[in-house]
Amino acid sequence: MKNLLKKIRFSPPLGGGGLLLGLLLAYALNSCSLFPEPDPTLPPITQNGAETFGCLVNGKVFVAKGGGKYNGLTKDFYGGLNIFGLYVKSGEVESSLGFSTPFISDIGKYVLKEPKSIWYRAFHDRNLAPLNASVTITKFERGEDKVNNLRWLIISGTFEGILLPEGRYTDTVKITQGRFDIKFN
Repeated sequence: MKNLLKKIRFSPPLGGGGLLLGLLLAYALNSCSLFPEPDPTLPPITQNGAETFGCLVNGKVFVAKGGGKYNGLTKDFYGGLNIFGLYVKSGEVESSLGFSTPFISDIGKYVLKEPKSIWYRAFHDRNLAPLNASVTITKFERGEDKVNNLRWLIISGTFEGILLPEGRYTDTVKITQGRFDIKFN
């Protein structure tokens, strides 16, 4: 066996520069859109703190999906729930969507009346004035793990609404089938 291995000569393909050429070719193929990103799908409706956020915007899927230097989902809860999602494709922000609820403390439907309480932006388009927008909280559960000294809060629900155009834009934006499942530690 040792003699067989000595007889085999290892040399890079295509001469001495083959490795460099191979790496450049692999980079070029990875950079181009031979393998485009699949279209997003709505996340399932869950109530376990799955960190999901998505909806249909004028019938097209929007999901919070980060990439590169962008975090796809930002959230906070200080009496009111604030969720902000980015959809990042090929390292660039394509669209963003978010909402801010009034004070919540239990399950139920919360109407979003205030300007900028729900918003959607795509390619610098802005639609900020809500018309008939609401968030329905389907799970509001606090918990405590005394062994590990952890406290948590799961807030899950659905949202929908129609956003009126602002400024020079004329099209309304219809948000349907919105869903989120968030956990705070």
